[in-house]
Amino acid sequence: MAACSTELSQAGKSVRQISLQTANSCQFLGPVTGSESMGIDVAMDVTSAYNTVRNQVAQMGGNAFVISSSSTSIASTVVQADAYSC
Repeated sequence: MAACSTELSQAGKSVRQISLQTANSCQFLGPVTGSESMGIDVAMDVTSAYNTVRNQVAQMGGNAFVISSSSTSIASTVVQADAYSC
């Protein structure tokens, strides 16, 4: 069984999770969503979903995100976040 996961891009490596309070002094860029299912294990799904969020934020020109919702089950992980430039 082969599993796919999202690798963290070079630009995505500089994107960090911040608090909503910190985001008040940043520019809002828009919402992003990362999801993954059928990975080798739940931890891989979570990592891959967060990598997707970080990569999307970087593609939007941002460097930070705030999680708006997150859901993890044995089958999949979905992370919704707001992208910011700080």
